[in-house]
Amino acid sequence: MSRSTRIELMIFAAVLVLLVTPFLLPVNIWRGPIERAASSALGRGVRIRGPIHLNIYPDIGLRLSDVSVANPEGSKNPEMIKAGSVVVGARITPLMSGNLEVTELTLQDARINLETGANGVTNWSFGEEPAAGHRADAAALDRIGFSHLNLRHSEIAWVDDRSAKTALFKDVSVSLDMPDVARPTLSLPVMLDGGLTYNGERLKIDGRLENFGALLGGRSTSARLSVSSNVINADFEGMIGRGNISGALKLGAHSVRSFAAWLGNPMPPGNGFGLVALEGAFSARDGIYSLTHAHLAFDSMNLNGDFSVDANREKLALKANATIDRVDVNPYLAPGESDDTVVAQKARKANPDAPLALSGLRSMDAQVTLVLGGLVLPHMKLDQAVVKANLTNGVLNAKMTSIAAFGGQGTATLVVDASGNEPVFHHSLEISGVKTKPFLAQLAGVNKIDGTGAIRFDVSSHGSTTREIVQHLNGKGEISVADGSLEGADLAAVAHLLETVLSGDVPQAAVGETAQTPFRSLSASFALEDGVMHSRDMKLASSAVEIDGAGDVDFPEHRLDLHFDPKPAAGRHNSGFGVPFYIKGSWEKPRFGTDGKSLLKRVDTGAVLDTLTRPGLSLKSLLGRQKPATN
Repeated sequence: MSRSTRIELMIFAAVLVLLVTPFLLPVNIWRGPIERAASSALGRGVRIRGPIHLNIYPDIGLRLSDVSVANPEGSKNPEMIKAGSVVVGARITPLMSGNLEVTELTLQDARINLETGANGVTNWSFGEEPAAGHRADAAALDRIGFSHLNLRHSEIAWVDDRSAKTALFKDVSVSLDMPDVARPTLSLPVMLDGGLTYNGERLKIDGRLENFGALLGGRSTSARLSVSSNVINADFEGMIGRGNISGALKLGAHSVRSFAAWLGNPMPPGNGFGLVALEGAFSARDGIYSLTHAHLAFDSMNLNGDFSVDANREKLALKANATIDRVDVNPYLAPGESDDTVVAQKARKANPDAPLALSGLRSMDAQVTLVLGGLVLPHMKLDQAVVKANLTNGVLNAKMTSIAAFGGQGTATLVVDASGNEPVFHHSLEISGVKTKPFLAQLAGVNKIDGTGAIRFDVSSHGSTTREIVQHLNGKGEISVADGSLEGADLAAVAHLLETVLSGDVPQAAVGETAQTPFRSLSASFALEDGVMHSRDMKLASSAVEIDGAGDVDFPEHRLDLHFDPKPAAGRHNSGFGVPFYIKGSWEKPRFGTDGKSLLKRVDTGAVLDTLTRPGLSLKSLLGRQKPATN
């Protein structure tokens, strides 16, 4: 054998000895050093209760069984981590010299218990722990730095002692990859990729943490995270750590209701809140979630502003300051449970007497200021308004200012008490310069008064359906209209037609679709009692006639019982007298007739007898149709 061959064999033998030496050593000798090194690095007790084996594939290292990491003192669960097996991949050369330099760490069948204490301290921050009286060894953590951390077929549980909220993430399979550097350290960026199941939905997660060591050390680090699933899709970029999150958020959900239920805060049954998209500056701190400079789009509405939700209280508490392009509340009051507001609106029209769905007012508390570009309420539509609303224990108090509706300006208040079995309402409105025909048509179903006017009312009611609410209306108000017309009847013609005295019939020209009473002014004050409006001071003034009136309007039954006493307008010379008359019946097809009792009060008996015995002469006199005298 040549000298060179012997040298080559000696080198090969030395290399072989170096390679097999770790496998010849009894692996249990690593139990104590690993437990001590890991306990010192984490500041927590680390125990390896099961057997230890050498692991060859995929990396040279050790496979540990039944491994646990203790929680800080005072935690609900004594163990923060309990893993069925832990594979520790290590560099070969340091291993032969007795040093452990981890390249890969894989936890399988693990249970990780995360806790946020009543003081806001988290158990996954391995910094100073006052309860335990010691801190993690940052240098030791760096020495156990790794390039790859894997979690396989595991679960993560979380509990927040401040709110008693819990969460459980199942089937967690996640990989965290760091740059493969010569000297391992945790203070490097880590790429996150994997998935988990929460409340029955599978989530795919990927992202990047700039400093994993900072996160473990109880400090914040910048992060980028993306989540995709059948329930939500979200992108976040900002800072996380120390129990806080802040940064830019984009989120889309197929349904607000399904999203809320998935999060464990189901909304009460109802309509709307379907597809939602939002973006803004998001923050989460101590159970308070905020979204500022945000844009939200849902149910065909667009909102811009600031929002926050306090999840620490028994009920979610919402605060908002936002602008909204348009709100239609009718679909949310309709029967049914449809995310589609168009479907809900059809259900509302198909069943207008269904109970109003107001249970949502009991589901949360709120303090909001809203600038509305349009507001559609039952029987009223506003072009714009500023609303300041407070919702507490099912009672909504709303104050509306800068109202614009049908050309007018005004203010209003609305109180809805849904805390009991039957809702209670109080509503006031004061508006001027309004076009009365479309406004009253929507408000009360009356479309016969045209003009520009001012309306004021203060009413209250109770009931579960629109009809019940109308039946129980009580309150008072005033209306005044200028330069308009009363459509459906020419009251001046009715007042001057003596045919009403003789036959009770009103000529077709005096009533009907085309008939109208032009007026300079129309005014009345009124009182509401159980849905019936009573007025004793109606006044209508036109160029031809002045009419005083009184009577009742039954809103639930759509019926009229009005009495009018006309007289010639000031400056008009008429040898006759106005004939008092009534309007009765349904307001769609009212009946007109002479008011005999009022007539007897207006004239003496002789005049009435003269009218009855010589109708032709009286007719000429009362109608003013005598031929003019000729010179």
